[in-house]
Amino acid sequence: MPFRAGRPIMLCLVGDSGAGKSTLSNGCVEILGPERVSDICFDDYHSLDRVGRTERRITALHPDCNHLDLMGQHMRLLRHGEPVFKPVYDHTDGTFGPPEIVTPKDIVLVHGLHGLYTPELRGQWDVSVFLDPDPELRIEWKIKRDTSKRGYTREEVIKQLQHRQHDSDTYVMPQRDKADMVISFCPGADWKEKKDSSRLDVKIVLRHPVPLPDLETVVRDAEKENGGSYIKLHRGTEGADRLEISGTITDKATDAIERRMGDHMPGHLRSDRVGRFMDGNKERRSNPLAVTQLVLTYYLVKVTALVHKQEQLKQDAATARR
Repeated sequence: MPFRAGRPIMLCLVGDSGAGKSTLSNGCVEILGPERVSDICFDDYHSLDRVGRTERRITALHPDCNHLDLMGQHMRLLRHGEPVFKPVYDHTDGTFGPPEIVTPKDIVLVHGLHGLYTPELRGQWDVSVFLDPDPELRIEWKIKRDTSKRGYTREEVIKQLQHRQHDSDTYVMPQRDKADMVISFCPGADWKEKKDSSRLDVKIVLRHPVPLPDLETVVRDAEKENGGSYIKLHRGTEGADRLEISGTITDKATDAIERRMGDHMPGHLRSDRVGRFMDGNKERRSNPLAVTQLVLTYYLVKVTALVHKQEQLKQDAATARR
């Protein structure tokens, strides 16, 4: 079954620095297949390099430090199937590299700080996600990432976090209310003792109109004794539901969810990559992350079907007017 029969499907992941955007986006690319996904980081659209930001005492979270108009123009072109010639930012040394041409594939996956900041950008997405992890986790993730991959010391990262707090609260976090989904990773009951990133609890706010399959029954059938504690869907008001995934969810329950989701998405998943993440230099698997990725992929597949149906209706209406 082909994923694309018309324009690309546009997916946006937004969150503060260190929120896990790259981890989730990289996982989605591996699950769906890199041949299907154009992966774009909005950090490439910074207007100043690292030295320039330091000299002007402005953070990358401030809208004035980003080419928002160019972002909007490029996303609009990609949505219509047109290639773009985009800038490239190198996080290893904080400088800009040579620009590159990006041609939209079946899915355009964009992740960054400002994807939901302007009305123009918000209008480009078929599915939008805001990542809002527990603050303790985010700080730990950012310190680990920036010291191991971006050349910062721990003290520099902590100072940067303090310097960025105002801009985060003012420009990034308000975008949470604009997203179709809000994904929050939280410390589980044994986090302080084990610090095991593969066993984090997950809470997902679902505002998208596509209904989610009955995963609770799937888990109860797979885990007769204690399955009810692993996953819970709270039906809300005003179109928002909340899905809770326990960090202790078992392999058996996760496999059952994967099979059920696979029934709704035949041919779309590379199941060997579901739930994989890099913990330092070691690849590991997380069952809560796997379920989160499956939920996000499910929405992408269902939205694809809706978009194709809408396009077909438009074509039929145009044909009828001739």
